[in-house]
Amino acid sequence: MLVALNLLYLIPGVVGGTETYATSLIHALARADADNEYIVFVNKGAADLDVTPAENFRRVVCPFIALRRIVRYSWEQAVLPLQLRRERPDVVHSLGYVAPLAAQGPHVVSVHDLNYLGHQGRRTAAGRRAFRFFVEQSVRRAEHVITISEFSRTEIVKNLSVAEDKISVIHLAGREGAGNDTPKAAVSGAGSVPAPYIMAFGSLSAHKNLARLVAAFNKISNVVPHVLVLVGHMPENPVFRAELEQSGSDRVKFTGYLPEDEVQALISGASLFAFPSLYEGFGMPILDAQHAGVPVACSAAAALPEIAGEGAYLFDPYSVDAIADALKVCLLDMDLRRDLVDKGYRNAARFSWEKTARETLDVYSAVAS
Repeated sequence: MLVALNLLYLIPGVVGGTETYATSLIHALARADADNEYIVFVNKGAADLDVTPAENFRRVVCPFIALRRIVRYSWEQAVLPLQLRRERPDVVHSLGYVAPLAAQGPHVVSVHDLNYLGHQGRRTAAGRRAFRFFVEQSVRRAEHVITISEFSRTEIVKNLSVAEDKISVIHLAGREGAGNDTPKAAVSGAGSVPAPYIMAFGSLSAHKNLARLVAAFNKISNVVPHVLVLVGHMPENPVFRAELEQSGSDRVKFTGYLPEDEVQALISGASLFAFPSLYEGFGMPILDAQHAGVPVACSAAAALPEIAGEGAYLFDPYSVDAIADALKVCLLDMDLRRDLVDKGYRNAARFSWEKTARETLDVYSAVAS
């Protein structure tokens, strides 16, 4: 069987979880499957990503950069079908929401969530309309849809009028190597973050709920010695960003984007991992923290309770008081902290990229046949 993987959407360091999904799945497929052949289509901005980890994988680099979305969509819809016609794959899998609509043959598309319906992100209004059109047409035309949580399947069925049996839920896992011998120490590249600290992720998107998290931290900062460390991209809106920085004073640290090894070291050294997001289709960072033996306090919204299991303290992400109470109890209640760590280890063990790869291969085989 020849499988074509459409990764034309990848913008390294920007697309976040969908990049981890693509690279981790490909490496797990390489470990699990030496019989089938894979051809991986990437744009030139992602040409150096490690997506050919075995001899049965080969790469085709398409001459555009995915940051230019008009060019990306044009290539994906007009040129990629011609490339696929030459290669004649048995199944095509588009891993990032959008499939080449004119491509012939069996097609699978991964739709991680329907975040675009409720949260603007970085797209313009026209960009959101275009993205919605391509996603919905891709789902309708694909032979099968893969999504990453029961929550997302429910969203897709409800909003896109798709039959449940056309959708497979295939859970992801934490980042490969997360929690494995990661040094519990401050990271020099992150500005020598001082312990003790609470860690959370920054984001370009408002649904990550950073303003409420910072406000909640300010409510408890007089009773705990911790620093709040926000790792990754900060919101692009200058007014919102200024408010975050002013409200946090010197007890809130913004590291900016960090390499993967430094992120893992920061997770491992945290006293608490906080995840206040309003909407997630999965929530890989929760599993990273659980693997590392770090207590987790997270939002009770969207797919997060499904993924966190009993290994996290859940809170209402719309209430600053509820977030503050969660941070405080998870830092000061030693019995609760031990319980969260134990249950976190057990919960994270439910997920593995090997399982993700096996279940994805089952979809390929069923669709190709």
